[in-house]
Parts: sequence; structure tokens; C-alpha cells
Amino acid sequence: MTYAISGECCSDASCVAVCPMNCIHPSPGEPGFGTTDGLFIDPRTCIDCGACADICPVDAAKPADRSAAVDVQLNASYYKERPVLDGLDLDSWEPPRFDPWSDGPRRVAVVGAGPAGMYATRELLQRSKAEITLFDRLPVVGGLARYGVAPDHPLTKQIVETFERIVDHPRVCWRPSTSVSVDELEGRYDAVVHASGAYESRRLGIPGELTADEVVAWYNNRPGARRPELKGPRAIVVGNGNVALDIARLLITVSSVTEVVVVGRRGPEAAAYTASAYREVAERTDIVFRYDTTPVAWDHRGLTTADGELIPADTLITAIGFTGRPIPGLPFDELRGVVPNVRGAVVGKPGHFVTGWIKRGAQGGIGVNKACAQETVRTLLAEASVSAALM
Repeated sequence: MTYAISGECCSDASCVAVCPMNCIHPSPGEPGFGTTDGLFIDPRTCIDCGACADICPVDAAKPADRSAAVDVQLNASYYKERPVLDGLDLDSWEPPRFDPWSDGPRRVAVVGAGPAGMYATRELLQRSKAEITLFDRLPVVGGLARYGVAPDHPLTKQIVETFERIVDHPRVCWRPSTSVSVDELEGRYDAVVHASGAYESRRLGIPGELTADEVVAWYNNRPGARRPELKGPRAIVVGNGNVALDIARLLITVSSVTEVVVVGRRGPEAAAYTASAYREVAERTDIVFRYDTTPVAWDHRGLTTADGELIPADTLITAIGFTGRPIPGLPFDELRGVVPNVRGAVVGKPGHFVTGWIKRGAQGGIGVNKACAQETVRTLLAEASVSAALM
């Protein structure tokens, strides 16, 4: 009996490194990593060892006979047109890894305790002897893993338990409910890793719109969040990503809304939601999809489109993506919403590094931040090694 990976997959890719048969793809660096619907196990070469299930932080890897039929089918379909092992030589293949570093920074600050910051902290603990001070403006670790994942996805939220264990490490000084500036950190640490994320919603610019960050913060009970005014019975959610579908699904459950129209400004071929997210709403008759529809105005009657059509509704929510905020003291690309960097090293600001959405833009799930953090930490340690050699 082979194993299969479910739609709860966070793309952490820990399973890739422990699989003795190299049968889990796409792995970090391969086409599709971070954009496909998670990872997939090749049923042709899986030997039923269970190593993937043992290490998976969200319990997404299961024996096929305990998995949903659709998950088993999706795993097999991914490999239907691919050669066994993707043409790799199993005898010479080794899982991705770092060699431990003997030299490195003594003091590192990590700003942000969401997935990006926590993966960076773990990599620094594993690859250096640095003492790490971890800052976050919130009182707990987890960031979007705790306050962005829908509350009816408890398996995905399990990754927070891993992050909480990292904070307990003796080389980590945890500073919750603390905001720090670049100037405050300058000169106090050998390196600073900024992992502030990209949690600010992009806006359509239509008066009266609620944004995804407002709604998501409310239904996840993020500290300081307020209950938005959600009028029913019909709501419109503009956006075709996973967050839009989460909001549509939860509105039916936790508010007076009984019908949701999900509006996409482009066609279904451009939709950014994953197959697993779509399956959760596809059979619900109270959620309707409208594609190739451009919103232009909103009033008490509803949403007016570019074609002059009026879609009657009582609430308008936009979920069209997120963007990073400028970090005073660091360069910022306003168009992309990121800090300009080369493999994580901030351009023009030696000793400062970025990881996560503030590094690469608001794309990729929780686990994709692990590979992103590994690249940043590799760059940080390499620069520290060069600096030490020149002293």
C-alpha cells in the first residue's frame, strides 16, 4: 500500500528530505514548487515506509487506504505523464541539506515570528552557534499560520506547535509584543533578518469595500481585530485565490450571509485557488462563481460592473492579494511590495536580510517559507564567513 498527500499539505517539504526513494515532488527548486496544490507521492515508486507521515507537521501524508479517494487520484495523476524518478539516478541522489557551519554570527535578530521568521530561526539554530533574539508585534508566534489559516483547517494550523517549540530553545530570546526599528537594531546585532510578511490587503479603491485582512483577522480572533459589518443575505467576494474561497465558505457559517457571489476579474483559467480549496466550495449551491467581471462601483443597491450590470448584494469584500509595507531604513519596491534583495541579502544595506513574503512577494503557502528561509540563511552565513576571513 502506497502513501498519498492530502490537500492539507503546507509544502514544508520535510518529507522530501526523508523519502528514501525520492518519490515526493515537486521539491524545492523544481518547477511548480509553491504553486501546485501541495506535494505529491509517486505511487509507482513509494515503498510504504511511512517516513513522510512521521515527519509531516500537518499530518497530510497518510496511507492510501486511509486517504480520500480524490487525494489518491491527484497524487497518481501528477505522475501520469512523468518518467519514474523524473529521470534522476536514485543511487547518486541525496536529499537537500546544509553542511553545519563552524563560523558565523554571534548575535542575530529576527523580526517577525510568522512562518518565515520561525523557519529562519530554526535554520540559524541548526546551521550556526548564534544567539537569536526574536521580535514580534503580536504576543504569540505563528503569524499568518495562526491568524491567516481558516479556523476550520485545524490540521494546517498544527504547524504552529512546531514554531512554539523553537521559541523554547535556550539560544532564542523571545520578545513578544515588541516592535523594533532598523535604527534600534543597528550596531546591536551581527545580522538582522526581517520577516515582517505582507499582510496588508490590496484594494480595488471602491468606497465601501471591506478587505480580506479585516475579515480574516476577525474570524481568526487576531488581537485587536474588530468585527466587520457583514450585512446579508447576499455578499460579493472579489478575488479568485484561496483566501477569497475561505472567506466565501466561512461567511455562510459565521454570519447572516446566506449567499456569496465570488467575482473573478479574469476567466477561470487565471484563477489562483488550489484544487483542494475549490473542492471545499464546489458543491455548495449558496456559493456562485462569476468570471470576467470587473467591479467599478458599489452602493446600497449592490455592485456595478464595467459592463453596466448591477449585481444586487449587501456586503462587498475584496480579496485580491496582499502587499508588504515599507520598512523604514530599508529600500522598498513599491510596485512589487518587497524589499529589494539578492538571495535574501538587502540591496545596499549590509548585515540586513529578508525572508518570506517581504522578500519574494505575497505568494506561496506556509511551507514554501522553509526553502525561502534556507536560501536567506545560506546567504547570511556565507557573508558572515567571508567577513570573518577578511578580519
